Amino acid sequence: MAAQTQIGLVLAGGGVRGAYEVGALSALAPVLEARGEQPRVIVGTSVGALNGAYLAANAQRPLGEAVAGAVEVWRTMDYGDVLRPVLSVRELGRLLRYLADVVGLPAPDVPSVLDTAPLAATLERLISFEQLERNVTAGVVSSAAVVATSYASTRSVVFHDGGPNPPADAARAIDYAATPLGAVHVRASAAIPALFGAIEITEPPAAAGWYCDGGIRLNAPLKPALALGADRVVVIALNSSRTPAGVITGRPDVIDGVAQLLQTVLADQLADDVATLAEINDALAARARASSRAGARTATAASTRARSPARPSRRPHRQIPYVLIAPEDRFAIGRLATSVYERSYDSRRALLRSPDVALFGRVIEGSRNPIHGELLSYLFFAHEFIDELIELGRRDAERWLAVAHDDGPWQHGQLASY
Repeated sequence: MAAQTQIGLVLAGGGVRGAYEVGALSALAPVLEARGEQPRVIVGTSVGALNGAYLAANAQRPLGEAVAGAVEVWRTMDYGDVLRPVLSVRELGRLLRYLADVVGLPAPDVPSVLDTAPLAATLERLISFEQLERNVTAGVVSSAAVVATSYASTRSVVFHDGGPNPPADAARAIDYAATPLGAVHVRASAAIPALFGAIEITEPPAAAGWYCDGGIRLNAPLKPALALGADRVVVIALNSSRTPAGVITGRPDVIDGVAQLLQTVLADQLADDVATLAEINDALAARARASSRAGARTATAASTRARSPARPSRRPHRQIPYVLIAPEDRFAIGRLATSVYERSYDSRRALLRSPDVALFGRVIEGSRNPIHGELLSYLFFAHEFIDELIELGRRDAERWLAVAHDDGPWQHGQLASY
């Protein structure tokens, strides 16, 4: 592989499910390191923005060390690192103000259902944005980027440090904003509408405004990674497009509907993007084979073009080898969440031991079925669940690595098993 090749790392959004991403990377990192390959273009959405910023800020270390550090961060992550306790005087006041607003009584505005004030301090503690900037300046990272959704325009905005500043993508409603990254950009990328408050970004001035979760429009930012210069992409998805049969046997309820909507928004776009990428790779490979067989005709055509007036050149399509790590089916993580909740949090004792986690699970009936478990998994800040997510990501990465690909771990065309 040419020394100039840029490896891209694409990290999807999904709340606590981000622990799956570092688990997958823990299995993949040794393979990439052995090949002398390290991600230089790092793009993340929502929790993928958090993981991506951490890895970009530690890119001066060997990849395996940086990933091991991310795994340790997740193993020590707690509900209180991200959210204020639901069962508190402050949160009770927030709920009362919200209810007053619903029934039309005068009350201060409620910016969100949950208070994410602890997240700002957690990001500053865990991620050195100064080191991230130094890594970009030194060329250790070609480009680090996070995706957020603009409330003003409803478009995706890719805040990136390093690399070219791509033109706006009209077809996908994506804008690009070059700026040193900070905690505020990561918080904006992860600001789930209604649940988390909107985040105001002031830098760069041209993109100033209020933002919410980037996953609303662009949960797996494959296209931005390519626009920022990636020649190969590692995509770690937190959802699968494969749906097992028989998950719901009775009449679906409200939670089933919300979870299905989330799955459609978060999973299907990525599946389409990767399928399109593989189809283009296959078409380019077929074109190259046909060109090789018609060498004489190609040489004649080239001679004719050389005598013709010059025309503006366009950047040609190119093959983009990829690694795609994802759960085996759409409800794999939901089944895992349901299992952990039933085992450790579906009891009166758990309400006393971990009231926020246990209460959230009860409100959405996390033990009812894997679809309810899917919704639970986004905010299931429980060490038992995080540990099993890390292990699931590791196993799914090993499953990818066990399959024969076109170039080591890199695939060009489509795989029947994915």
